[in-house]
Amino acid sequence: MRALPLVFLVFAACGQGVISVIPPEFVTVPQMRVVTGAADEAARPTRKEEGAFTGASALWVQDGALVVLDADGPHVRTGVDAFAALPVGTPDAPASLAQVTSVTPRGAGVFLTTPTGFFHDRDGRLLRSPLSDSFAMEAVRFVDVVGAGADEVLWLTAGEVVRVAGGRREGLTIADVNEAGALQVVVGESATQALVVQGASLYRVDAAAKTVVTLARGVGHVSSFAHAASGEVLLGTDDGLLSVAADGVVTRRTLAADGASAAAIIDLSRAGDVVLVSTATQLLQTKGGTTVVLADVAAPKAHALARTADGDTFTLDGAALVRLTSLVDPSAPSFEADVKPFMQAHCTSCHTSGANYAPVIDFEKYGVAKTYAARSVARLTSPSAPMPPASTEVLTPAQYDVVVRWAQEGMLP
Repeated sequence: MRALPLVFLVFAACGQGVISVIPPEFVTVPQMRVVTGAADEAARPTRKEEGAFTGASALWVQDGALVVLDADGPHVRTGVDAFAALPVGTPDAPASLAQVTSVTPRGAGVFLTTPTGFFHDRDGRLLRSPLSDSFAMEAVRFVDVVGAGADEVLWLTAGEVVRVAGGRREGLTIADVNEAGALQVVVGESATQALVVQGASLYRVDAAAKTVVTLARGVGHVSSFAHAASGEVLLGTDDGLLSVAADGVVTRRTLAADGASAAAIIDLSRAGDVVLVSTATQLLQTKGGTTVVLADVAAPKAHALARTADGDTFTLDGAALVRLTSLVDPSAPSFEADVKPFMQAHCTSCHTSGANYAPVIDFEKYGVAKTYAARSVARLTSPSAPMPPASTEVLTPAQYDVVVRWAQEGMLP
């Protein structure tokens, strides 16, 4: 049966008053695929509690290290049960950070939304972005970062869908006569294309072509999102886990034992080629269609899932910071088979001899490479100061992904 959803896409370019309206078209809204079943109960990692925090409210990873936000501000983990204050603002103009409303990965760092502005990591501290002054921060909920450097694009919800690219801000509104619900979330798929959930409907919009396609109805409340390594976009909802493929196929996984009811998702966070999932009762890990239970939780929180460069997983369970020691995945990269050949091909020519002013580091030794794992990932993924330097060689994410995965999946010898 063909439906007429009467979807309008309106773009307003700030400062120019340019508005384009796309006429409605007949489209067929496909049915979501539904996959039922509980997560597998495999061998669980060891659970330990670390630190003593007052009102811990969020976690994220910055240059491979865990950061915990509590009532006293952010603290970076320097070792087992060891934390140091993470500076916020500049030395001349320090700032405070009390809470966050969204946590978005940005290369090896982070992009935070707070009631007082956007913050990003730089040189071992958090800095407030000048972009903050262009928004009423209390209206900003979800933020996604696509691309890097001069090609970076922000997609965010601020009463409407907003796209920020090259200092230019575009507003986007979807007027669908079959959907009266409010805007929920936007997730960037590319610099010009994004997924939007409004009410209970899921759309794919294209800012360049100024088109919109309805992908699904009956989505439910969206709590979180993540980009899977496979390229799929994952949405955490009160009806389970939604995956949206590049071809527009939408699948809902209930994560329920009897298939009769779904486990509501509290939070999602990507870590390498896995996605961490928290529900009201469990912390899960999903990879390639397989989901396993990592731990039981009593009081999970949003923005409270992280996996550090050494492969350990962290979450907040009420007032407690929980550390789950890494699971060994037999499919994970190893140093001898995967990382050492990468280092020989791309790193040791300079770091063995000190050429091009490189510090002398023997990356062919497992212990040395492990010590420098977090720093290596940060430099490989850095848009401003990559390693190898751009003048020597430009690596794609697909080329250095093996080092990122090795650092995040246990650093096997």
